[in-house]
Amino acid sequence: MRPVVATAVLALGLVCAAAFTGITVQANALERAKGVLSDEIVAEEARRGQLEASIAQKSTTDYLIQKAQDYDLVKPGEGLIAVERSGPPANATHADGGRASRVARWVELFFGAR
Repeated sequence: MRPVVATAVLALGLVCAAAFTGITVQANALERAKGVLSDEIVAEEARRGQLEASIAQKSTTDYLIQKAQDYDLVKPGEGLIAVERSGPPANATHADGGRASRVARWVELFFGAR
């Protein structure tokens, strides 16, 4: 009976050792993956900083003037004027005296009032 018990204990020990080895291998793989992902996060944060700096640089007037000159929209020595448009005043009247547009009248004629 002793050899059977010894064999059973040996088998149980080998099964536990295999299980712990598998867990250790998985833990090491997860640590490596964690390190790789941490490196990727750092790289993407650096890339984000570069992109934000590029956006800030491209939002400047000097950059716009340079690009306009590159595409021959502005000749050297010419200036660049920006026009800010605002919505029409609340009390402004339309050129047609407040009547509906021609397209709206045609739609109303053929399809009825909507």
